[in-house]
Amino acid sequence: MKQKYQYLVKNIGILTLSNFSSKILVFLLVPLYTSVLSTTEYGIFDLVSSTVQLLMPIFTANIMGAVMRFIMDSSIEKDYVVEIGVKYIMSGCLFMGITLYLVSKSDILKDVTGLEYLIFFYYVFYSINQFLIQLSKGLECVSDMAVAGFIGTASMLVANVFFLLVFYMGLKGFFIANILAQAVPAFYLIFKQRIWNYFVLSTHKKQKNYNILKREMLSYSVPLILTDIGWWVNNSFDRYIVIGFCGTMANGLLAVAYKIPAILNVFQGIFIQAWQISAVKEIDNEENNNFYNQSYVYMNMVICIMCAGLILLSKQIAYVLYAKDFFNAWKYVPFLLVSSLFNAVAGYFGPLLAAKKDSVSMAESAFYGALANIILDIILVKYIGIQGAAIATAVSSYIIYFIRKRAADTFIAIRKDWHIVFSWVLVCIQAFASVYSASVIMQIFLFIVIIILYAAQLKSLLYKLFRKGGEIMAGEKKDIPRKKGGG
Repeated sequence: MKQKYQYLVKNIGILTLSNFSSKILVFLLVPLYTSVLSTTEYGIFDLVSSTVQLLMPIFTANIMGAVMRFIMDSSIEKDYVVEIGVKYIMSGCLFMGITLYLVSKSDILKDVTGLEYLIFFYYVFYSINQFLIQLSKGLECVSDMAVAGFIGTASMLVANVFFLLVFYMGLKGFFIANILAQAVPAFYLIFKQRIWNYFVLSTHKKQKNYNILKREMLSYSVPLILTDIGWWVNNSFDRYIVIGFCGTMANGLLAVAYKIPAILNVFQGIFIQAWQISAVKEIDNEENNNFYNQSYVYMNMVICIMCAGLILLSKQIAYVLYAKDFFNAWKYVPFLLVSSLFNAVAGYFGPLLAAKKDSVSMAESAFYGALANIILDIILVKYIGIQGAAIATAVSSYIIYFIRKRAADTFIAIRKDWHIVFSWVLVCIQAFASVYSASVIMQIFLFIVIIILYAAQLKSLLYKLFRKGGEIMAGEKKDIPRKKGGG
């Protein structure tokens, strides 16, 4: 049991050192974006970015998810997994090129006219980078992922200053900066993982085994397309509804509002990335229920306390981050933070289902979450504007969590804990109070109550981190051996 925690915490520590510093840099760039770009320009880029995230899993058959899961299986030829993944990534780039060519010959999206080449390169390097991140995760090269993340953020920082403040290139410069933020870490991972080694295949390759593996990977990854579409709908579909009812400028406000919840998403993402590896490694061990339960409680505790704290400070943070035209975006932050909370708890069960190769349950949760989001977006945005999109996202995120939890209960006994449910209720009440009440005292009171609820768990976690931190963070001092083909 001790080794399980050591391994998980070690990976969390490595990813935290990289992601925290990287995301802080991105966070600090928000004042630059809101002062240099107009709400319309920011809305356009946000729309393009959201669309790319939608199209990538469709055009690639979501092969990245299969690469990460199958390459961790010691019985499977690693070269085959990588080759299959690369072929589908390249096919995705071809499909994107064709799509953009057709769009350029029509008047479907007048706002992006002249940006087609930049959008194409953004898609190419985004998909390659995501593939390499999943590959590194499957090879358990967590430190490589961490370094790549930091390099990408540093590239974005330098490029944004260069193209926005020196050459005043506006939206085009913003696109170029984001392309470099994907391309530079991609090249780093290509050389770090020595990706070319995976293509040194013998002439007598067992074609039968290759084709069987491809079918197995696709049977796992294709249902995940629906999963990714569901997540995209939950996190991005509201942009299109907001544009339809409120205009592109309103979407710029919504896009900026997501920047404060992004703080919470950083910590959620760090945990989930580390958790994915541990979940796959430990899934067949029948003695892991206690490990899973404790990890679930600790994750909920950290996310709930952070969520409540950010809701309390959301308006003050907006004063610092947002330029004058964007300040009203703070009103949408609290409910987006609630959505991030439920995304986190749903994300906890995702790796467990993936470890069981149960992509169908993940797809089911995504489908019903997306359906709820679409219906609620159309209804709520029409009557209460941008706030309706934030509320719809929070509700659909909870639905995804509920379905995933029910599926995971069939093979893992996660105990029902009233502390967790009650803390969620308090966070939701705090969000309503923040937006619709001027009572700061009430918000502070709710924040304190949430901390008290988790007092015992917080004490236990702090003890493990600070009294035994040196032992835990040390972990295994030797690097994990590279798999075949990894150089």
